[in-house]
Amino acid sequence: MPSFLAAGERPRKIPVGEFSFAKSERLLRPEEFTAVRKLGKKTHTKSLTIFVLRNEKGLRRLGLSVSARVGNAIRRNRIKRLLREFFRLNKTSFPESSDILISVKSGTEISKGYEEVSKELKNVFNRSDRRPL
Repeated sequence: MPSFLAAGERPRKIPVGEFSFAKSERLLRPEEFTAVRKLGKKTHTKSLTIFVLRNEKGLRRLGLSVSARVGNAIRRNRIKRLLREFFRLNKTSFPESSDILISVKSGTEISKGYEEVSKELKNVFNRSDRRPL
């Protein structure tokens, strides 16, 4: 029993909140990435290519693809952190029951900050004037 618990006290489960990013909300297997890339609807932004494929799981799931051509490991990981943070905070902007794959284009300048990522992705997923993905 962990020492920080009082005698007889049971560990509490941490609730999975609205702003979490659970393992069930991630694309994990290579076959999932391939299916979304081949069968999903594709849209482009200045720095990103976004694929969206409906799923039967009832979840929005995110997959990220950041090639070594984008930059060194520090830069690639920063970009992935920014994209995951946008997804975590704006899940309702993404289509329901969909697998979303975001592929970062090489030579992108997206690592400047969250505002830049947010602006670019909100233009895609909050568009009312165009056909939804």
